[in-house]
Parts: sequence; C-alpha cells; structure tokens
Amino acid sequence: MRRTKNCVRPGSITTPLARQYPTAPGYATLRSLNQIITYDAYHMAEVYLTQPTQIVAGSQAGSKWMSDDLYDRASSQDKRYHIVEGANHMDLYDGKAYVAEAISVLAPFFEETL
Repeated sequence: MRRTKNCVRPGSITTPLARQYPTAPGYATLRSLNQIITYDAYHMAEVYLTQPTQIVAGSQAGSKWMSDDLYDRASSQDKRYHIVEGANHMDLYDGKAYVAEAISVLAPFFEETL
C-alpha cells in the first residue's frame, strides 16, 4: 500500500496508532483492498444527512474530493463548506494556523446549531 506525504507523516497521530496492536502485520491484504475500494462512507447521505452540516477541508488535501462529494450529496438545507487554503489533510490535525482557522469556523457553527 502506497503512502503519500500528504496522508501519513512520521510522528503524526495515524502512524503510532497503526502500530499499537502487537499482531498488526503492517500491510493490507488483497482481500481488504477490494473492501476498501468499494466502500462508500457517504452511502445514503442524500436521504439521511439532513441536520446542519459544516465541512472543513484543506485545499491541498488528497482527501478533499471526499469532502466535495459529501457536500454535493448531503440533503441538509443548512450545509456549509470551508476550505483552508494551503492546508493538507494532516495540517488540519497539527498545523497551528490551519487548526486555528478551522476552529474559527467550527466554533460559531456549533454555537449556532447545537
């Protein structure tokens, strides 16, 4: 399985967590690849995602296409999409300026909708 700089970075939260289980092999099987490829995280979003939705994505994130897809598919009447310019996926976890920007969007959204 190919890992890109954008998705897995040494010292990031994903790398240590993936190694914590003592019998984890550290690779993906061919069988699991088929399950991963056909998985649709937003299956039925058109029907069930009706609550207010705030999406935050980095402009350089390899996963941004999934945020675009979710925004397009969500049936919520109150859906918002904020793009953090210059951020990749992992920057939204530990890039201080990028996280601060995300929080500046998320905090008011939660105050208004919760």
